Amino acid sequence: MSDKILQMFFDIGRWKKAIEKGVLKDIRKDQLIRLTDEHTRMAMADAMIQGKYEIAPPHTAQIPKENGEFRTVYINEPVDRVVLGIANDLLFELMPEMVHPSCKSYQSGIGCGSVVTEASRRIAETRGGGILGWKSDLSKYFDSVPIRYIDEAFDKVEARHGRSSLIDVLRKYYHNDLYFDEDNRLQAKYQSLKQGCPVASWLADVLLHDLDGELSGMTGYYIRYSDDMLFIGKDYGKAMQVLEQRLGEKSMKLNPKKVEYLMSDRWFKFLGFSIKGDMISPSASRIKTFQKEIERRTIRNPRTTPAKAVNAVNRYLYKGNGEFSWATQVLPVCNVRRDLDELNKFVMDCLRAVSTGKRKVGGLGYVSTGQDGCIVRGKGRNVKANRGKTPGIIPGYLTIGCMRGALLTSRAVYNTLVASL
Repeated sequence: MSDKILQMFFDIGRWKKAIEKGVLKDIRKDQLIRLTDEHTRMAMADAMIQGKYEIAPPHTAQIPKENGEFRTVYINEPVDRVVLGIANDLLFELMPEMVHPSCKSYQSGIGCGSVVTEASRRIAETRGGGILGWKSDLSKYFDSVPIRYIDEAFDKVEARHGRSSLIDVLRKYYHNDLYFDEDNRLQAKYQSLKQGCPVASWLADVLLHDLDGELSGMTGYYIRYSDDMLFIGKDYGKAMQVLEQRLGEKSMKLNPKKVEYLMSDRWFKFLGFSIKGDMISPSASRIKTFQKEIERRTIRNPRTTPAKAVNAVNRYLYKGNGEFSWATQVLPVCNVRRDLDELNKFVMDCLRAVSTGKRKVGGLGYVSTGQDGCIVRGKGRNVKANRGKTPGIIPGYLTIGCMRGALLTSRAVYNTLVASL
């Protein structure tokens, strides 16, 4: 096999890793077992070499967005998800120079939390008041990139590593407009990056490399996470002009509703968090979700008991799926003690309400103008009475502040506390 890329693609180590991921993503075991068979993979390789292998048309799904609208994503068949996942990882490995250092999305070892922490640090270092810079969101980025730019990205891979049957498979898939709608009817429409397809991650990162480089070269701090962009510094006006111009040249544009000029005295949302100088707290949508999840396990569950409610809250906050939980995603990043205390008080008030049966405990809100925090608490009629009727310490529940301290000490300390719950 003289096809270097295809040889790397069929390396057994990649398939073992991909199949392990497939188990975690609930792909049917019988389909994964087929892929462990060498003969299956050899037949797949032969089909690719002969130009007969095709990725099946995806199925669409509607994913709700924060604003109440829905985002269309394209879901591949299980085996195709494995194939495309391996291809995506390989593309990142083959062409690291195509991802600009200022682009942080979809890369191993880089999470939203670390990006937000660095952005906050840079903002805190910015001197002066008034406008600090801007944040923006590309309008339908995954749906609006013309096919010629996708082809150019694949061209660069082959120019570096030689022609490949795997790249042919990917090209053919991206030139295929067929898909199945939610009613399982075969339809045709240009799908651009095909959001939901694993390879869309690589494409989203590399297609704006030149723009990333140009904005990074200006006086200021620039960062991009997929279709979210942030620029802090005195060149913010020039940067916005260049951004709009370069996007227009590629038949793309910004979402005008998502362009926000950042003020030194206001909180702003970025990647699920709220930032104001060196302070980081949960975003408004994350606060809303937190309230709903806690209420669902406590005051909005008429059949629960105090012990069951504590266990349910612990599972959501601290245990999660065994690898990730609310706490592991939020607490290492958020540093506003006042806001974390408000969240903890809300949790404890909900747990107390389960014990007393008096369930009017108020809710949580968000204010962008808060001086030392962005979370506010609505008054609940039963809060004061419930606190007076129940112990200050709730058996079996460890506070958010306690668990944050454990996480900041070490993950091992945190895991030990979680195991005790």
